[in-house]
Amino acid sequence: MRKNGFTLVELVIVISVVGIISTIVGSMLLGAIDAWVFKFNRNDILWDGRLALDRMTREIRTIKNSTSVTTASSAQFRFTDTGNKDITYSLSSTNLNRTENGTANLLAENVSSLTVTYYNSSDAVIPSPTVSPSATDIRRVRINLTLTKNGQNVYLQSDASTKNF
Repeated sequence: MRKNGFTLVELVIVISVVGIISTIVGSMLLGAIDAWVFKFNRNDILWDGRLALDRMTREIRTIKNSTSVTTASSAQFRFTDTGNKDITYSLSSTNLNRTENGTANLLAENVSSLTVTYYNSSDAVIPSPTVSPSATDIRRVRINLTLTKNGQNVYLQSDASTKNF
């Protein structure tokens, strides 16, 4: 008389094969999830950085005249635009701030560094630009931003030329 069923050896083999297949499929799924999280975080900081740089570049192009730049350091830039708004860009901790007429607003977060470089009409770097009340020698501004989130870094750079002087 033959009994239908599985032997202990057959059950152990099936369980081992299912375990191996589950491990392979699970590691592929975890890899896909890690890639998605990486891309999501990178796009998040990239988007923030691009928006901030676009705004800064656009507004720097609207500097009123050559005596409208009041602060020009490597970490802060302050000027008056054609609409008579007093605008300052500065980094506070990891927040890039835009201050308009004394009111500060967050422009981007997760900013690990902000560097502003100034160039004259000969396209040479100006280590210490002339600022108001004298006419500035700045003709082009280069902005370098580094944004960091969850161990990921994004480096962005933009140039803005003054157009009103």
